[in-house]
Amino acid sequence: MTKLIRLLAAAYLLSLSVFIWGFVAGKYQVFPHQLLQPYVQEWMAYFTESHQDRVVDLVRFDHQERVNPHGLSGFQRVDSGFRDSGYLLISRYSKSHGQTIVELFDLSSEEVLHTWVPDLGAIFGLTPGHQGGVNTLMAYRSQHPLLMNNGDLVIGSGEGPLVRIDQCGSPTWTIDRHFHHSIESDVDGNLVVPLVLDDPGDSDQIPFRDDGFAVISPEGSVLEEYSVSRALIDNGYRGLLFGVGVFEPDRLHLNDVQPIPGVPAREGVLLSIRNLSSVALLRPATGEIEWLQTGPWLNQHDINPLEDGGYSIFGNDIVRGPEKILGDGRSQIYVYYPESGEIITPYSEVLERVDMHTGYEGRSTVLENGDVFIEETNRDRLLRVSRQGVRWVYVNGLTESTSGALHWSRYLPANSVSIDWLEKVQCD
Repeated sequence: MTKLIRLLAAAYLLSLSVFIWGFVAGKYQVFPHQLLQPYVQEWMAYFTESHQDRVVDLVRFDHQERVNPHGLSGFQRVDSGFRDSGYLLISRYSKSHGQTIVELFDLSSEEVLHTWVPDLGAIFGLTPGHQGGVNTLMAYRSQHPLLMNNGDLVIGSGEGPLVRIDQCGSPTWTIDRHFHHSIESDVDGNLVVPLVLDDPGDSDQIPFRDDGFAVISPEGSVLEEYSVSRALIDNGYRGLLFGVGVFEPDRLHLNDVQPIPGVPAREGVLLSIRNLSSVALLRPATGEIEWLQTGPWLNQHDINPLEDGGYSIFGNDIVRGPEKILGDGRSQIYVYYPESGEIITPYSEVLERVDMHTGYEGRSTVLENGDVFIEETNRDRLLRVSRQGVRWVYVNGLTESTSGALHWSRYLPANSVSIDWLEKVQCD
């Protein structure tokens, strides 16, 4: 009997130790968090996706591959009378490479002009502080690539180091910190990127992930850092930050920091704060939030300024929970006018016709002629649509029946990009 009690006590202590260590690993991302994270993400997908997606997650061939829901692969022009003179900077998973790559695609000639294959081995070797999870060969995202004037790219894993690679994919500099989501540049050419700050910004020491953002020189020097939670608290939004819903450590989930055109980032940035379903205009130099709007969009991604004083917002329009609930069955593009408070959805009819929805992620850019470029991230599709119909569509098809992940591709107007560097590229 004594032996049995000892065995039970030992089992209890072992279970308690494993539980405590699991809690510590999850909270502080210490060993074995990074090793287990890819598998945790797989199981989370299993329990939070639709039944079809659960099956796909369990049987897909590669980590970033799934059943193609569109019956289409590659680029297809839909509006035969329309010619697009711009370019696509496509971040996508390539089955032949076994990793993500970035392609510069000419929409006029419908051909790939250049391909970057990031040297992930070299990148991982330079960033020992972030190993595992999305910082692995199978899961690395090459997220939201930003094209520099000389053909270099600035990319991230989605949750990890920021990297600049040259035309041939070799890293020229890295910053081994926890960057995530969008990569943008301001009028001075400095980079503006969301960043998990080292110290929580709340004076009450509430244990939450403090999302902020950094301003970084093109040479890879961090120039400034700003806390979004501190700005919210200082501007009277403490109740929004901590007083709504059940507490979760990822209170903000900042997924886009968009500099205001024509001024340095310190003078004005737009914020998309997903977990608060809120967008805001922040003046970092003074700490003032000029305006903040919560909803009607839900768990949005991407906010961009428009020339008429409005702002376009990509509303994923899901309710986060054990099961994702996708409102009326599609995502939406909103246009918000802060001065009048007006909110419109000018593309709703065409988005319904093309069945556009993505539970997480997603990007949209309203173009000069009023068309909109969309990345339907969770369904591996890019679209250009007018209010009347589809101009063209691209799907990252991998096989006859599967498609591969997209990771925040860009539309580049012809007058916004120089491709002279292509003539001098020499890669092995």
